[in-house]
Amino acid sequence: MLPPELTRARKREGKLTLSPLSPADRARAIEVSEALLDVTRASLGQDREEVEASWAAVPVTAKERKLLLGLTHLVEARSEFTSPGGVEPEAVRLSVFTHAAQMRAELGPGQYLDRAQVLAKAAEELGISAEQIDQALYADLRSAQRLERCPVQTPSTLVADYELVQVQSVLLRAVRIEAEVKAARPDAYRELFRKLKFRQLLFRIEPLAAGGYRLEIDGPMSLFGATTKYGLELSLSLPALMSCGQLRLKAELRWGKRREKLSFEQTYADAAASEELTGVRTEVAELLESLQTNATWQARLSDKLIDLTAQGGGVLVPDLELTRSGAAGKAEKQPPVLVELLGFWSRDAVFRRIEAAQTGLGKRTPMLFVASSRLRVSEELLDGVEAASLYVYKGKINAQALLRKAEGLVEAK
Repeated sequence: MLPPELTRARKREGKLTLSPLSPADRARAIEVSEALLDVTRASLGQDREEVEASWAAVPVTAKERKLLLGLTHLVEARSEFTSPGGVEPEAVRLSVFTHAAQMRAELGPGQYLDRAQVLAKAAEELGISAEQIDQALYADLRSAQRLERCPVQTPSTLVADYELVQVQSVLLRAVRIEAEVKAARPDAYRELFRKLKFRQLLFRIEPLAAGGYRLEIDGPMSLFGATTKYGLELSLSLPALMSCGQLRLKAELRWGKRREKLSFEQTYADAAASEELTGVRTEVAELLESLQTNATWQARLSDKLIDLTAQGGGVLVPDLELTRSGAAGKAEKQPPVLVELLGFWSRDAVFRRIEAAQTGLGKRTPMLFVASSRLRVSEELLDGVEAASLYVYKGKINAQALLRKAEGLVEAK
């Protein structure tokens, strides 16, 4: 991500806007990126201090200095620096400084300490060469790290990343985000919601009258102040939102050191960002694996969405689908039980889900909510509610206890 001072952002009348790269600006940005990457590749094996000096020496005008600093920030974040291996620097310093103190105490009038002799004494003690002593003396300092690799392939890729990171850096400082998405494929929505849950984001979904969905996502600044891990996950979700095709973002921000209240909008008419993250959350995968050993129940990832907008509950996004098997292992005709894990949610968010179940599920498919005891909620909250149940676990989800809850929902139908 980029710090606020390196984004191409402007504040005006309570709004934050990003200055897009014009065709001419983008062409120049690619030229600067090419020079920056050439310098980086030529600096492989050099100390960080030398590499940083080479980056700063890339020729740009004063107006382009912020662009160079932003591109350099991304290159540095993607580069791999390693410290020289071998003897521990602390052990080397102890030996060198001890011998230096002893030799200085033995000096006569007009004599000077010989650095080479000190290094030779330390080398003899540690069983390595004086040259290795010299290299290892401050090898644990950041400036002594050596550039090993820079995976950025092309200048165009770097510029595209730079434009994407501009928006991600803004979202990192959001209190609340509203995203309107419209996809060409219906299954793209389900994939989007699964990715957002993988990122462990707190969000609410409502369908739009003209097609698509509106998502309200809590920002990191709304969760006990600035939450770095959550903010990073939120900003990294931008490619998933863009993968739907059409995206309109609105955000409330706390910007800069003074956390100034600003609003932000960004529209993508035909986004095509790639998104490599296609998995499921660890706890969902672990639960699915444990459930698949049960002979009575069939478990799979859910592909359903439950619209409770009319009841004020938004859209529910189940994680798993459980179907009870009948004779010869065949699924019975009873409706499946949909399972949604709420382990990473906030307590207020869980209560909103419970209220939706109390008022909106009615005769729908049975729904089982799974929440951690850390959220301080009681299973009794959904006692007597038709087609919905709550399982509260401590530590780790117990598959058998969860299936007993599912059994009760099926029997109630």
